[in-house]
Amino acid sequence: MKTMTNIKTLCIIAGLAMTTTAFAGDGTKENPYTIAELNAQKDALAASGTTVWVKADLKGLGEDGTRTDNGDYEDADKKVHHRMAGLFEDGTGTFVAYSYHILSQIRMSDWTNTKNLLIALTYGTEGHPYGNLQNPKYAESLEPTEAHFSLEEVHGALTLEIKNGFRGYHIGSCYIVPQGVAAATVTSNYTSKNGATISYKYYNGSENSYLIPKHSAMVLIAADGTYDFVLGTGLYEQPITNSNSLSGGVGPGENVNSKADRWHFRFVSTPDKVGFERNSDDPQRVILESGDEVILTVVSKTDHFAGNWKWETDDKKWISWGGQSAADFGFTTGINTANTSTESDDAIYDLTGRKITQPAQGLYIQDGKKFIAK
Repeated sequence: MKTMTNIKTLCIIAGLAMTTTAFAGDGTKENPYTIAELNAQKDALAASGTTVWVKADLKGLGEDGTRTDNGDYEDADKKVHHRMAGLFEDGTGTFVAYSYHILSQIRMSDWTNTKNLLIALTYGTEGHPYGNLQNPKYAESLEPTEAHFSLEEVHGALTLEIKNGFRGYHIGSCYIVPQGVAAATVTSNYTSKNGATISYKYYNGSENSYLIPKHSAMVLIAADGTYDFVLGTGLYEQPITNSNSLSGGVGPGENVNSKADRWHFRFVSTPDKVGFERNSDDPQRVILESGDEVILTVVSKTDHFAGNWKWETDDKKWISWGGQSAADFGFTTGINTANTSTESDDAIYDLTGRKITQPAQGLYIQDGKKFIAK
């Protein structure tokens, strides 16, 4: 799905109360505020609920910017609390922002860049709900109830290189699948009749703008190249989290699966092979080079895979990739998909931000303007 901040209507600041200071920025994506300008607009933003844009560096996590991770913690009553604050700065000042979608459960090192970020945000007492699109009534913001800056999108924080057409990846922040990239979930099932089966489901960023939930392990598929991923907020598609047998590593080195009848396989993509590899003599353990890699978990008691998938070696240490490749999606050229473009967007979206190809009767948005389809 597409977050509402991609729609320019939300960036319009007409009607905001202006101070007597002449601002260099106007809070649009094309001409973002400095932090001094942003802080001067708190009262007006709280009254209007408008989304504005600012350029800033992430100084550090936590309200004082001294943390390098935003891991959850338990209080004395065993209640879990989510850290979700970050301190941002530029040459004119600082501000603290919150986001369960973007800042909670991350390490500073998860982002590939923390400088000169292009940020969309709001100021007020409400955050942005996190939950699945099919059951939005259960979505929660989890953010503070007092007035605060709440992130909607962060551009420039995550750039990934995809080699050999694939990359297994997971991160604590939500992100939007960019143009030219498809994200895949992999499901491993077992029945006594059919043995183990593996199935794939795809989320093509060139057809729709999908928000990948926090910590969702995915296999990214694209032509070789470097791609910019927007960190975003919003409701996500329920199937992305359902029955996905991929999980993320906790860090480089040995990762352990405690269930005796489950085996761990590391996703591997090289010029010679693509698939899932068991690289430890202990099948419940897998060795990773980095914590953002992904692991496929399969039931160990099976002796075969149904359909086109099977054990490739007698020691059951290799499962070939049986899903689609970049060529199947028409991704033939490696590109850098910068998501900070300020060009006009002729696509049509519904009020949830979902791209629509054939709008039925109702209210829609195109190029930042609402219109009624009859």
